[in-house]
Amino acid sequence: MSASPDPYERRAQQLRTLAALHRKRAAELDRTAAATMASRSMRRLAELLTEAEMKDLAAHPDLAELNAQLEGFYGDEPENPAGERG
Repeated sequence: MSASPDPYERRAQQLRTLAALHRKRAAELDRTAAATMASRSMRRLAELLTEAEMKDLAAHPDLAELNAQLEGFYGDEPENPAGERG
């Protein structure tokens, strides 16, 4: 006949398992928070780059004209080797 496990040992093991699950969830939430902050930073970087580009184009209207000429010459879509668009 085998002895039944001590209820205190069993409860202690359950609490250790629960603590491990909480640590795992906390790590997941920490990673999500870090990704959120990185997303905000990347969005801000994109805004700053766009703003800087607009200022640069405003300061150098010849660049805007050149850009319009290139768009007119090359078009918005690259051509495939067969010479067809799209």
